[in-house]
Amino acid sequence: MRAAAAGALALALGGAPLGVLLVARRMSLVGDALSHGLLPGAAIAYLVAGPDPWALTAGALVAALIVAGLSSLLARTKRLPEDGAFAVVYLGALALGVAILGPYRDPEVVETLLFGSVRGLDAPGLILAAAAATATLVSIALFVRGFVGESADPTFMRVSGLEGAHLHLLLMMLTALNLVAGFRAFGALMTVALMMVPAAAARFWVRTYLGQAAVAAAVSAVASAAGLLAAHHFGTEPGAAMALAAVALFCVSAGVGREHSLLQSVIGRAHLKSRAPS
Repeated sequence: MRAAAAGALALALGGAPLGVLLVARRMSLVGDALSHGLLPGAAIAYLVAGPDPWALTAGALVAALIVAGLSSLLARTKRLPEDGAFAVVYLGALALGVAILGPYRDPEVVETLLFGSVRGLDAPGLILAAAAATATLVSIALFVRGFVGESADPTFMRVSGLEGAHLHLLLMMLTALNLVAGFRAFGALMTVALMMVPAAAARFWVRTYLGQAAVAAAVSAVASAAGLLAAHHFGTEPGAAMALAAVALFCVSAGVGREHSLLQSVIGRAHLKSRAPS
């Protein structure tokens, strides 16, 4: 559990700020697409090397990078919108993974690949999680203005030069890296929730990117701690418990947050009624 907590903290520091950028670009489902894209690489690695953690990680990382690269290149051709390009590539990757695992029909293997296991977060897994968080934070520190500009007006970034395309590809690669860092312990599907749900919750508290990134990381860390404790006491899957805790914090944020929450809407309506002429 201590190893899982350390890995979850690394994911909160690296993945949640990326989630803020993806939400701002209306690409929240890209993380879900990449999480499905991990499956064929992890499946091939399992068939070749068995449950070896290094092989599973390497296979998942290669598959995620291929899906991210192909989707970005397909979207840049202007023949398909970005979400359509991701749908084509990730559905193909998901079908390939299912086809590879189909003849073996081992439900324990499929469950481990999709939903993870906290026992899978060993020392190499923690090193990968820390490396992913470090690479993400360094990249954001170096290119934060470009990332925010790409999120606010990607069309302007594209016509202004090649920087926008490079930053978009870097964002996809960092997203893939963080997903791979978390999938062995929490599962690829639940790792997406710890990236996107806290990012959505942060929008109800602050407006600036740096503020949202900090709030999203805090929400992800708190949700991870609460989920791990719940999983330990009630015997549930840690990834699912952490994701549900993040959703609960999102509901609290949407209800009482400082920016456009339900409470703020009620206060605003009451204020308008009090100022209305009788």
